[in-house]
Amino acid sequence: MTLVIIAKWDLIAYGLMQAKGQWKVINEAEPLNFYLNDKAVPDSVKYKIHLVNDIKNYAKQYLEMPVEGQYDKMFDQKGKDILWVITASLPYKLESYHWEFPFLGKVEYKGFFDEAKALHLKKELQAKGYDVRMRPVSAWSTLGWLNDPLLSKVLESPEGRLAELIIHELTHDVVYIKDSVDFNENLATFIGRKGAEGFLQHHFPNDSSYLLKYKKRSADKLLLDNFVRDWLPKFRKIYQEIKHVPTVQKEQLKYEIFEKFKNDLKQINFSNPNYATSIVNNNELNNAHLLSYKRYTGTQAVLEIEFEEKHHSDLKTMLNYYKNNFKSL
Repeated sequence: MTLVIIAKWDLIAYGLMQAKGQWKVINEAEPLNFYLNDKAVPDSVKYKIHLVNDIKNYAKQYLEMPVEGQYDKMFDQKGKDILWVITASLPYKLESYHWEFPFLGKVEYKGFFDEAKALHLKKELQAKGYDVRMRPVSAWSTLGWLNDPLLSKVLESPEGRLAELIIHELTHDVVYIKDSVDFNENLATFIGRKGAEGFLQHHFPNDSSYLLKYKKRSADKLLLDNFVRDWLPKFRKIYQEIKHVPTVQKEQLKYEIFEKFKNDLKQINFSNPNYATSIVNNNELNNAHLLSYKRYTGTQAVLEIEFEEKHHSDLKTMLNYYKNNFKSL
């Protein structure tokens, strides 16, 4: 037993660290009514809190999602990020690094409530030669095992994006299949997007501007997702071609293809001219970034066809199909 504990110590230590971070957030979160009754809280924030409740009610009534206890409390981040996610990839192959967790199985990301520890892992993986991405996130799901609190920075999102985030995370409570991160995230992305459209239509029946604004953003996102999807085979091809060349030459060729990727991206006519600026200007753009698009949006076109043809464009039917026909955690 001692040898097993030693061998798994990193995993145990990580689990304890995450439990501590989650407990702090859960323990310090206040009921939403606490903020609604606080005169110091701006009306704009209270409006978004009411909206969260409306989104939950919509998800329960129209999608039969289990919302009881979820997002009933909020943790005030005081404008600061509190959760960071690390993803990594092989440097000359589009293959994700993964961690093995009890119950969850293979997972291609690792979260931290401690930025210093996230940075430490980033540097550790980089030292081993991996491409690494580190990013702050504004929501997470415990897959229905706990009552998840709302993080205050989520309220900075516009109405459609807020609905998408909430419904995305609630989807994980309904369907989360072991060893299937890409599927889980793609399904949650799809349900979140369609659910947000449905909510906006329902909640603002006499004002289509909210839905139009959200659909315009979604159209830009789809353009970007399709662009990345079409480029992935090009990256795979060049990595195969440079498989046996010296590392210095590999790095140069890799740099050149990423520059070509960025230059082509500049030619895309997004409705928001600044939509992809952060990608074009990202000097650390690497394979881990590319795979994140695949992880969250790589199969959206396939899911769209299934949604229309198999489930007759009924989102509740689609969600229940996966809930009832796949073993979920």
